[in-house]
Amino acid sequence: MRIALILLLLVPLAMAGALFGLFVVWGEDLPTPRTPGEVEPSINTVLIDKNGRVIDEFFVENRNLIRLRETPDIVRQAFLATEDRRFYRHWGIDLWAVFRAFRSNLATGQIAQGGSTITQQLARNLFLSNSQTFTRKIKEAILAVRLERSFSKDEILELYLNQIYLGEGAYGIQAAADRYFGKDVQELVAPEAAMVAGLAANPSAFSPLRHPEAARERRNVVLRRMHQQGYLDDAALSAAMQSEVTLGSARSTRSAAPYFTEHVRRELIARYGATELYRGGLKVYTTLDLDLQNAAEAAMDAQLRELEEKNAYRYLRHQGQRAGSLAEKGGKIPYLQGALVALEPQSGAIRALVGGREFRESSFNRATQAHRQPGSAFKPFVYASALQRGHKTNDLVLDAPITEGWIGAGGKRQTWSPQNFDRKFHGLVTLRYALMKSINTPSIRLLKEVGPKRVAEIAQSMGIESPLPIELSLALGTGETTPLELTSAYGSFANSGIWREPFSIERVEDRHGRTVERHQANSREGLDEISCYETLSLMRSVFDGGTAWQARAKYEFDAPAAGKTGTTDDYSDAWFVGFVPRLSCGVWIGFDEKKPIGAKMTGASAALPPWCAFMRKAVEIYGKEDFTPPPGVVEVVTCVYSGRLARSACPRSAKDAFRIGKEPLDYCGIHLGPAGGAGTEAPLEEAPED
Repeated sequence: MRIALILLLLVPLAMAGALFGLFVVWGEDLPTPRTPGEVEPSINTVLIDKNGRVIDEFFVENRNLIRLRETPDIVRQAFLATEDRRFYRHWGIDLWAVFRAFRSNLATGQIAQGGSTITQQLARNLFLSNSQTFTRKIKEAILAVRLERSFSKDEILELYLNQIYLGEGAYGIQAAADRYFGKDVQELVAPEAAMVAGLAANPSAFSPLRHPEAARERRNVVLRRMHQQGYLDDAALSAAMQSEVTLGSARSTRSAAPYFTEHVRRELIARYGATELYRGGLKVYTTLDLDLQNAAEAAMDAQLRELEEKNAYRYLRHQGQRAGSLAEKGGKIPYLQGALVALEPQSGAIRALVGGREFRESSFNRATQAHRQPGSAFKPFVYASALQRGHKTNDLVLDAPITEGWIGAGGKRQTWSPQNFDRKFHGLVTLRYALMKSINTPSIRLLKEVGPKRVAEIAQSMGIESPLPIELSLALGTGETTPLELTSAYGSFANSGIWREPFSIERVEDRHGRTVERHQANSREGLDEISCYETLSLMRSVFDGGTAWQARAKYEFDAPAAGKTGTTDDYSDAWFVGFVPRLSCGVWIGFDEKKPIGAKMTGASAALPPWCAFMRKAVEIYGKEDFTPPPGVVEVVTCVYSGRLARSACPRSAKDAFRIGKEPLDYCGIHLGPAGGAGTEAPLEEAPED
């Protein structure tokens, strides 16, 4: 009797000592996490548009964090019933479950069951491999005990529900709910919750996408266990068991703005590094407006398809040919491309950005990376420089042949005799007429008077950051720039001459909701506000009888706006850049290789149509507003041809802007008739394209 009593005391002590020894030996090199931050799982970084909609996500493991308090009871109950029904009663290891597993493994002669608790599964997922070995099981148990000592049961369950892999690239219950049912986890009903919980045992074998019958059977096993644990009554069990497996499409916006997304991704990597971007769970609040982005994508796609069909290009993207096999040397895509960028002049916030036609075939962003000649779209900076120097919008400038000569390499004399687009000369014309009709020689004369260096300085102070040639051909847009730069510079005209640096990220929050970055505006004065408004006044006439006359007559764009067409000599680049008071937008059309788009593929015919289609949508969102003249400016109605106060007989008139005291006082001497009033308009067909 005494021996039996001694054994009864010594055996448990010996077993406890042996267990303690195992924990010491095997646990020496294992971590001892003490704070949630040490065991936080990798979480998706999410990009959000200005209205709170998800644009895209970056991740290594597709996981969206959800707090336990936000998790429906039915989901928690499904996991507890099938994975660890005694979760809230054990200390990390469930000895009854271990005994059952031991008995089963002994009967089969292999490790068929593990008896792992939720805490053990979490320990394995966080720190260990999935190998079925005795060593791994011991380490798993040690880590489970350490987790239970450091964290509450609710904290452990929350970590588990976010950490666990549930198949098809989904980590955690939120990603799984989206992947299989196209829902938030809060929307899951009992049969769906049971199916998600059933995946924990074997995500591949029980995938409803690959093995629907096996998934249904596993779901029913989970439902019966939920019934046994009292989570479902008889009626709820019967209804859930009989329900059909109805899968939904995963919600995805990853193709909504791929070029914008890549633009933001590069910025984030530069600031935070790849690890934080793909694992850190950042919330990135961007400037993009998905409504405008969708309108931009649709407008560009429709126009490029139409141009391809009209010009019978050899390579058509929508015929299904892959650029991977068609790409030319240097990664250039052979089919027609385009770019569109829209931003708010008052803030610099980018609201829409299209960098090409197919991101999967070419990630080269033509809106931000392609340097192309803007052609006549550069001319407003020449006129702005002249107006700042003292010219008035109604001044007369000579449109006549001009020849410039210089001594070139080897002492050989060279000459340059630029032509107008229509190969005609018009004599003395007003600055307004010269810009609205995009006449070349007056622009060259103005640039020569002001000086190429001064014009380049103003253009760059207004937003063009690329180097510009200090030569007379600059007047015709021979310096290269990007659509983003040019659109931003035009935005300065809409913002009283103040340039706002374009940006795409409003603020960034970490996984805990703390703001780690907030946009800091960067701005400068590029042009005084009076010269700016005078130039804007000239650019309005581009729509009203100028090279963009079709915007009103054909493309149904009737909002107050200012802008300019641009076309290079060989028709390799077609531009239209313009703005309303609260949005500046630039469109470029061309090939990656600098080759002609087609005969008479001007800015007006190629780039203006998608600009109008997009801006109609923008005006719906922003509202139709007019430009407001600044203090010190007076507006009077003048004859476009003479620059004097308009008579009713003047064929075309415009609301003209002048510094107070510089406005004309005499009436037009070309078109005689009663003084005052706006005259009839000349036929729109007389306006050349450019």
